[in-house]
Amino acid sequence: MAVEGEFVPVSGRKYLLAGSLMITLAYLMGFLSNLFGYFCYVFSFIVTGVGLILYLLGLYLWRVDVDSRPLKLFLLEASLFIVAIFLLSWVPMRILLSPSWGFYRMLNYFALAYPFLVASALVYRFRMGLFTKSTGELNFNLAGNLYIIGTFLIPVLIGGIIMFFARIAETYSYWKLPMTARKNAPFNFSRRKSLALITASLVVSFILASVPFGSYDYSARSGNVAVYEKNSGSGTTLDIIIAIPDDFCGANVYVDGHKVRQDYRIISFWGPMQYLFVTQGKTVIKYHLKLSKHPRNVTVRICQGWNATWKNVVFKLPAKK
Repeated sequence: MAVEGEFVPVSGRKYLLAGSLMITLAYLMGFLSNLFGYFCYVFSFIVTGVGLILYLLGLYLWRVDVDSRPLKLFLLEASLFIVAIFLLSWVPMRILLSPSWGFYRMLNYFALAYPFLVASALVYRFRMGLFTKSTGELNFNLAGNLYIIGTFLIPVLIGGIIMFFARIAETYSYWKLPMTARKNAPFNFSRRKSLALITASLVVSFILASVPFGSYDYSARSGNVAVYEKNSGSGTTLDIIIAIPDDFCGANVYVDGHKVRQDYRIISFWGPMQYLFVTQGKTVIKYHLKLSKHPRNVTVRICQGWNATWKNVVFKLPAKK
C-alpha cells in the first residue's frame, strides 16, 4: 500500500512490538489458566501490566514523533474495556437466581458488558486503521477486522480465539513496521457503520439477557432462594435455585412437607476482579424436580452461621389452572 505525505522517523517501534508481544502472551496464558489453574491466571495479569507499560511508552513516542491520535484512541478503548471488566465482575451477583443454566447462563453473563466490549473493539479498529494509513502495513487492518469479529462472537467462546489471532496479527505488524511513518495521516471514520455496529451490539445484548426463551407458569424470589414452576399435561416441573451465603452450612428442600433427595447441581462464578484480588466467588445450587401432581408449597431450609441456625423460606404455589 503506497502512502503519501510527510514522513518522520519512528522511535517507539520496539516498545510497541515488545508490549504487544507480552499482551498477546498474557492472552494465551489466560486461556491456559483453565488447564493449569489460578496462578497462571494471576501471572497473565502481571505480564499484561508489564506489556501495557511498554505499549503505552511506544504509543507516547509515536505521539511525539508521528501522531497523537493512536494514544488518545487507546485510552478511550481501554476505558471502555475497563467498564466491561467491572460489569463482568458485578454480573454474577445479579444472575445468581436466574433460571438459565450452563450455556444459557454464560450468554446471560456477557449481556451487560457486551455493548462496551463492542465499542472498545470499534475504537481498536479505528486505531489499527490509523496505523495502516501512517505506515502502509495492511496487517493492521486485518488485526482490527479480526478483533471486531471476535468480539461479536465472544459469547460463544470462538470469539476469544479469533481475538487472539487479531493480537498476533497486530504484533506481526509492529515487527514489519517501517522505520518511518506518515505524520498525521487522514482518519477514516464512518458514522453510519459505527452507529450500525453499536445498535447491533445493543440488540444482541438484549437477546443475551433474555435467554432462555422458555416461560414459566409461576416464579418467585425471597432472599437467597428462587422457585420456578412449569405445568404440563404430564405433571409439574420445579426449578429451585439457592444462592449460597458466605456462612452456609447446609440446605434442605421440602415439597408439601416431604423432603426431597439431595440431588442437585452446583455452579460457582468468579468474575475477572474476583480472580485478580483473590476474593470469594458466588455459588448456587439448583434442584430440578419433576412431580406427577401439582404441589401446594415449597419450603427451603438454609443453615447459616457457626451455631448452625436454620432459616425457613416458604413459597405458596398458586393452584394449577
